[in-house]
Amino acid sequence: MNEFKIGLMAIATMAMVAYMSLKITSNQSGFGEYVTYRTIVTDASGIFPKTPIKVAGINAGRIKKIELQGNQALITFEVLDEVVIVKDSKLQVKTVGFLGDKYIQIHMGDSQERLTENAFIVSDEGAGVEKLVKDASDVLKDVKVMMKTLRESIAPEGEVSPVKKILNDFTQVAANARIATESLKNVIQGNEERMNNLIANLERFTEQIAFQTDDQEQDSAMKDLRKILANADAMTADMKQLVADIKVGKGTLGKILVEEEIADEVKQTLSSVNKIVGRVSDIRTELSGFMGAGTEEGSTTSGALRIFPSPERFYILGLSSSNYGPESEKQTTRIVGGVTTIETEKVKKKDVFRFDVQIGRKLHDLYVRGGIIESTGGAGIDYDLFNGATRLSFDVFDYRDHVGPNLRLSTEVQLWNVFYGKVSGVDLATKDRSALFSLGLRFNDEDIKGLLGFFL
Repeated sequence: MNEFKIGLMAIATMAMVAYMSLKITSNQSGFGEYVTYRTIVTDASGIFPKTPIKVAGINAGRIKKIELQGNQALITFEVLDEVVIVKDSKLQVKTVGFLGDKYIQIHMGDSQERLTENAFIVSDEGAGVEKLVKDASDVLKDVKVMMKTLRESIAPEGEVSPVKKILNDFTQVAANARIATESLKNVIQGNEERMNNLIANLERFTEQIAFQTDDQEQDSAMKDLRKILANADAMTADMKQLVADIKVGKGTLGKILVEEEIADEVKQTLSSVNKIVGRVSDIRTELSGFMGAGTEEGSTTSGALRIFPSPERFYILGLSSSNYGPESEKQTTRIVGGVTTIETEKVKKKDVFRFDVQIGRKLHDLYVRGGIIESTGGAGIDYDLFNGATRLSFDVFDYRDHVGPNLRLSTEVQLWNVFYGKVSGVDLATKDRSALFSLGLRFNDEDIKGLLGFFL
């Protein structure tokens, strides 16, 4: 009963993941006929197989593969047959979203003739300059509007010029100033004594200024100012000495700036950091999970993560489990009445978990790998057909004692989108051959980014 409940839970989980996968990847591929085209770009950074192709901002296709042709990247992609791509169409590589994902945008031309299959589409990599020219044109239009507004403000038609108004106002100000001067004269004529007192106060103020600026007076401000300037001169001398020490390589800072070996070490350290950051951004991943049933092991579940630090190298981390593990022999020795009896019993462990840790290299469509396979040493090869839609695998490993190597041959076929079916033959070199049938999902980087974007 518990196994039945666990099975129902697993089916429900796969259904939920399948639904989310359909929602996420519905714009990456689907039903319908496709037409294949090609293009060449100088920089294909951030573009991978399954990167979407958009027309008028709507997904209309996907990238099939990317190859290096000389110093440029040859991109092969497919577009829905219902989308008519004409001969003078152009494409651009654009970026969208907070994750920085890239896609290819196709701009339709004015031609009425449809582009043939496998033909080349010109990549428009100078669009940035065109946008700059367009922006400059818009700025010139704004300047023209501003000049027109300024001209209308200075000399409006049918009205008095603002400049003339300013001159009239200045004339009025001059007249007011003349009146104010006459009024001031009248005030001074009646207040001669007060004006004399004001002049006397100014004389005393001048004497105080002279005292404070006399550097011979001990209590003057000029004496204090000279002390401040002397301290500033001493600080300047110290700074000059410090700079001179740095120039000749004295001290830690001087050694860093003067000695070439230390400078080279700093440059090498920064270069190493840049290389590490670049390598992390270039890492690609592939995640897969399968559930199925075998003729000997019962129900099985497996998951694997392939990590590609570079296009030609990869690592595999995996975990698998089954209702029944490999068969083993248990010997029991009994002594009854002086007679020794050895009983041999074949047993199978339940709910066995096994792990994979492998390293490999990729040679075009061939993968060669080796390491720990199902908790024992082993090696294997994979070969991709039809642009990765079908994968043939052969493994040699041994997780049992006194039995010998386990030869396993598998075929993994893409059923639709991210759904795959898998058929495996196990123990092909022994008489206890068995078969395993599985269904599962396989995601690449583009699918995983879409899944993260769905939740975030």
